[in-house]
Amino acid sequence: MQQKTSKMDDRCLRKLDDFPQTYCPLAVLRLKALRNAGRELTEEEEAVLGGCPYAISHQMSNYCFFKYIAEHHPVNRSLTDIEIAHYNSISVDAVKKLESKAVNKLRQSDDFQEIMDAYQTDKIVDDNE
Repeated sequence: MQQKTSKMDDRCLRKLDDFPQTYCPLAVLRLKALRNAGRELTEEEEAVLGGCPYAISHQMSNYCFFKYIAEHHPVNRSLTDIEIAHYNSISVDAVKKLESKAVNKLRQSDDFQEIMDAYQTDKIVDDNE
């Protein structure tokens, strides 16, 4: 089993060394902006929001995605679509659409094409994975 870390991820906007011990103000700012939007925002609209893009709706993690993963998420289990939707204040349908777009972008990348060529197949990623 992989050991969990107690150090903050380098992507933290506040450049914290350790996980936040109280609610992250940048995460709270982002979550309030998402909630006050009154609708699901487009990727472009969400990209210009203030606050931390790694904010999640998980109070015990002080709204910090990195703390949540390190302290509350089993290492050997993926997040479900329902969990992703809940922690990001979006619908499950939006999660499924984003996953589909991400897989399509991955399939179009040069690196992915190299993998497909190496394995001589076009089914590296199964559609229902």
